[in-house]
Parts: sequence; C-alpha cells; structure tokens
Amino acid sequence: MSVQKKYLLVVGGPTASGKTSLAIALAKHFSTEIISADSRQFYEEMKIGNARPEERELAEIKHHLIADRPLTDSLSAGACAREAQGILAKCYETSDYAVLVGGSGLFIRALTEGLDEFPEVSAASKAKVAKLFKSEGLAGLQTALAEADPDYYEEVDLQNPVRLQRALEVCWSSGKKYSGFRAGKDRKQPFVPIYLQPSWPRETLYQRINLRVEHMVEQGLEAEVRQLMDWRELPALQTVGYQEWWPYFEGSVSKKEVITLIQQNSRRYAKRQLTWNRRDGYWKHVPQGDLRTALTYIQLVIQEGLALTALPKEEACFLNKREDQKRLGLKSIDKEEVVGVADLYALKDFAFIKCWFGAAASHLAKTLLLHEACYRSEKAVVYLQAGYLSVDFLLANGWVNTETETLPRALKEKLSGEECWRWERSEQVF
Repeated sequence: MSVQKKYLLVVGGPTASGKTSLAIALAKHFSTEIISADSRQFYEEMKIGNARPEERELAEIKHHLIADRPLTDSLSAGACAREAQGILAKCYETSDYAVLVGGSGLFIRALTEGLDEFPEVSAASKAKVAKLFKSEGLAGLQTALAEADPDYYEEVDLQNPVRLQRALEVCWSSGKKYSGFRAGKDRKQPFVPIYLQPSWPRETLYQRINLRVEHMVEQGLEAEVRQLMDWRELPALQTVGYQEWWPYFEGSVSKKEVITLIQQNSRRYAKRQLTWNRRDGYWKHVPQGDLRTALTYIQLVIQEGLALTALPKEEACFLNKREDQKRLGLKSIDKEEVVGVADLYALKDFAFIKCWFGAAASHLAKTLLLHEACYRSEKAVVYLQAGYLSVDFLLANGWVNTETETLPRALKEKLSGEECWRWERSEQVF
C-alpha cells in the first residue's frame, strides 16, 4: 500500500517581493499552517525592521516561529530546522500540505536538504582569520580562500565576509578543503518540497524595497532600533535595517543618510537573494506572487511528479560570446528522469530559447518550462524556434509568429529562415 505523499510549499526569494501574501494565500487554499524561515523574525523585540507579518496577517492563518523567543535566545539554522520538523509532523497529521516562508536561504536549506557536518574550529584558526580580515579586508579573505579551496571559491558569494571567514576557519583548522565537508549527501525528507519565488521586474522590485523602507521609518523603526542599543553586538542585530542606525545615534550621519543606506543595502541583499535562487535552479518564478501561477506549478508537481531543475550548460556559444547561457530542465521527482530541456540564450536586448521535450511531457509541462525560461531571461522580448511545437500550442501560450525580416541579425543568421516565434513579457499569466 503506497503512502500518501506530503508536500512543503516553500515560498522564498528577495525581500519586499510579496512572500508573506503568497504564503497566506497558499495556506488558506490548502487549509494548512505557515512556518517562518526568516532568521530574524523569531525574536520578540524585532518587529518593524525585519518586516514581520502584521497582526491582521498573523490572525488570518496560524504561524509558527514568529516572535516566539527573546533576542538573547539565538536560533541557528540547524536548531530552527529541528524545531520546524516537529511542527511539520503535527501539521501532516491533519493535512498533506504545509507552507514554509522566508528569505533566509540557509534556514530554508537546513529544513529541506539538511546541513553538512563540519569539524570543530580551533580558537587559533578563528583568530588567524579575524586578523586577516582586519588587516587585508574582503580582498584578503578572497585571495586566501582561492588558495585554500578553489572549488568553493568558484561558487561562494565573494562579497559575503561571513561565509568567506567561515570557510577559511574550517580549512585552516582541519587542513582540508571546506568543500570536502559539503558532500551533498542525499537526505530523504518526509515531504516533497515545491519551491515558489514571487517575481517582479528588477526596477519594480527596487521601487518596492525603497517604499517599504520609507514605510518602516513611518511606523517607528528609529525608536525600535534605539531600544535595542544595549544588544547591538548580538549577531541578530548585525543586519540590514538595524546596523545602519548606530552611526546616526552617535551623531556621525544624518537620518536621511541612514534611510538611503538602508534602501541601498536592502537592494544589494535582494540582488544576492536572486543570485542564490538562480544557482539553485529549482525555483518557479511566480509573477507578482500570482496565486493561479503558483497553483498551476503545484499541480504539475503533484499530478505529474515533475519539477524544475538546473542542468549543466553547453560549452559552445550559440549566438555569440556575449550571451548569458542557462539550461533548465523538467525532471521526474521519483525517477530523476529528464523529460524536457530549455536552453536559454540572453543577449542585451532579447533572449532566444530552444527546447527538447520527451514523449512524457504534457501540454502543462511544456507551458511551465517555457514560462519559466522566459521569466528567467529577464528580457522584455524572447524568441523561440517553432519546429518542435504545434502552432496551436504557441498561439494558446502567448507566442506570435515573427517575420524573418524583423528578427535580430544574430538570430536571422543563425536560423537561416526557419520559423521563429516571439513572446513579450507580460503580467498576464496562464
């Protein structure tokens, strides 16, 4: 007798993208509960600066791991995952679904994939790394990591000093590569994660961030941070929205400068969040947090057992050396079998997609893979070679036949008169 699968609807992505709204809509639709994976929303004293859900939102659906401990009771990613596992076990007694929401990638990964086990770090190694950072700054950490662990150097966020220091501490303490401890062991979880990312054009997202910061200040962010001055050395307060106020309280910068800096740092943080999710490859873009789009992808995962995945890209260029190349896939969750591939080639003004689909790929599967490729291109115009898809399919999914004469020169030369279809970014989805 087969066991009914359980699903964890993971809503992640950049700050100010509408994660809370989408998570609540999903929890209502599936009559379930929400678990927070935000590394700052656990703490009672932090409310405004970490964009904690408003009281009316918390009253709509039961939330867990929100404002449930004092600031001095720190919670690591691993400890958070253990608490969340207990909450999930109770949720799954009455529902096949639960919602996880937050912008902290490490906390999400700790629950959905588990964390790698690292050796104890010696005090001498910590002191050595701290001395290096103090004397040579970020550049010194980068150079040292490139020598100690070139593999991890190629994938880590090189602008994140905390991650660089952690990796170097492990390398110098153990005498081994940090990446060697990140074995990526297959940890079977009692649920299937479905990853959803509210998506906005970059300029719109940045506008939302700026407005959110202004709203936080109007709500009383300055007073909230001032009350936390005595705990300013705690890691929880070394974060965007809080740390920028310390110089202001000391009289070295103006309030206007603080607000501008919070907006700037929030935009930078959002950019890093977007980069992390692109590297993962399994996040489904949900334009403007549209519930219908999210439910369509959830339907694909549940009914057809297919999910998005990143695949190794081709070595050779397709259009020219300036292209940004990505390869997306749809694979069977149980069999690990790839049933569809979309190769995405993005240039300055447009993107081009070429696809392959197996016999097992349904109309829904094809639509979702093409939809995701279009949104990941971040281009207003996307072209598609039409030879492997029916005209009816293309027309039904927003593509329009393009005359050869109107094609960009790079495509015209490459396709040699083959039929090509055009898709323009639109907020109209499914």
